Amino acid sequence: MVPLIPPNGARDVCADVALRMRFTGTARVGSTGKLRVFDAGADDAPVASVDFAAQSSSENIGGRAFMLPRPVYVNGDEVIIRLPAQALAYGRRYYITIDQGAITAPDGTPFAISDKTSWQFDTRAAAPSQRTLLHVASDASAEFCSVQGALDALPARNANPATIEIANGTYFEVIHAQAKNNVTLRGENRDATIILGVNNNNLNPSTAARALVGIDNSSDFTIEDLSIHNLTPQGGSQAEALRMQGCDRCTLRRVNVLSLQDTLLWSGRIYARDCYVEGNVDFVWGTGAAFFERCEIKTVGRAGYVVQARNAVDAFGYVFVDSKISAAPGVRGIMLGRIDISQYPGSQVAYINCQMGEHIAPQGWTISGGGPGAALRFGEYRSTDQTGQPLDVKQRIAGSRQLTDDEANAMRAPSNVLGGWTPTP
Repeated sequence: MVPLIPPNGARDVCADVALRMRFTGTARVGSTGKLRVFDAGADDAPVASVDFAAQSSSENIGGRAFMLPRPVYVNGDEVIIRLPAQALAYGRRYYITIDQGAITAPDGTPFAISDKTSWQFDTRAAAPSQRTLLHVASDASAEFCSVQGALDALPARNANPATIEIANGTYFEVIHAQAKNNVTLRGENRDATIILGVNNNNLNPSTAARALVGIDNSSDFTIEDLSIHNLTPQGGSQAEALRMQGCDRCTLRRVNVLSLQDTLLWSGRIYARDCYVEGNVDFVWGTGAAFFERCEIKTVGRAGYVVQARNAVDAFGYVFVDSKISAAPGVRGIMLGRIDISQYPGSQVAYINCQMGEHIAPQGWTISGGGPGAALRFGEYRSTDQTGQPLDVKQRIAGSRQLTDDEANAMRAPSNVLGGWTPTP
């Protein structure tokens, strides 16, 4: 029998479980048939089903409606099927059936389940009573199997600090949190705890709904030691991996964030340290103040623009300190930032003691919408090449400037950029 998660006969399974089948090779998913979930105590109709003929699904996540791709994934030797949110209840026994044609094993034989006993499990008796420390594991060994399930268990405007510890594994999900304060999402390992999936503007044509992970109107929200990867391909429209809007005193530590166009959309007061960000077109953008310290910002796939800051005049935008602005091999002609000053005349971006290189275009920046006014603040301070030698900045575009020692020293203090908030490194 193919190994199953949760295993057949399992007890105390999380109610937000994703169903996993592990083959000895890569299985194929078809375009016919259904997977159905039945309550063993009332099995006249399924409590949830996944139609393999459907190429998209509509779901409510964290109080917001999303249109998502088909919730069926092939990841190496696993087939993973995400059930609709809140499809299962606590304290119930369920069994699974799978029609022929839905899944084909690596050897070409159909994988199907038609009886009530081959795959059944019992969910936990009740939701956890304490909410200060919650655990998530993709193998169904913790209180929750999804990050969203753990977030949903926390009250809005959470007053007491709460930590969600996420075990190593791949979590195929779109995440949305609204008004979740004092929350820490902590992965077990930044390279092995991975939130993965597809969301983009073609599926959800709104900045409020097209990100893989979206955090709205929350304060003191921290993400640590994990990866967030939006798999939308090049040309697949804007596809934020991590959107944080109205996020006050929010922190990232040792986090990998990957997409292509518009990887990060940040507004509020946000601090990032020892993080890795990957993309290629305006892949760091937003309206708030963000401070990056000891981060790597890498352009991949094609040349583009690193930052588009839309902050107000006299407000801070995006400041990078002691960071590396890198590029994939062969990618050259990258712009540090761009802005249409007819719309955002006060755009502010600063690179302070950052390592760059010849992959940055000599002019450095793109300014459109007229001649730059005094409110525009595109600046660098002692940029270096990849060997640490001073970078030739003589051809930088008019309207950008090299910062003075005093200006750079002032911006090296996160509290000066982040409105008096001093984040913990």
